Amino acid sequence: MSETGDAKGRIDPDQRNIVVRALEDPNYEWRTVEGVAEQTGLAASSVRQILDELNGEIIRSSIPDESGRNLYTTRKHYRQTQGLGTRILSALSDKVA
Repeated sequence: MSETGDAKGRIDPDQRNIVVRALEDPNYEWRTVEGVAEQTGLAASSVRQILDELNGEIIRSSIPDESGRNLYTTRKHYRQTQGLGTRILSALSDKVA
């Protein structure tokens, strides 16, 4: 059994919810894997696995942070934090991967 899931590779629903809550923290628009790991107490590798398995719910920014790390948020949080104009311009300029 893995640290983040059961014997069949599914992620633990509690850990999934913890990661989603961290990504939707109102103090942040975008989060790094390391930031989510620090906030949740999960290993960065576990956070990466959860993000991979939630790929339909997660947005990765095509623009990394100042240290070159990938930034993530949920689709729901993105809609809540970005205005319509910003979302349209982002889509047109391909700023969100």
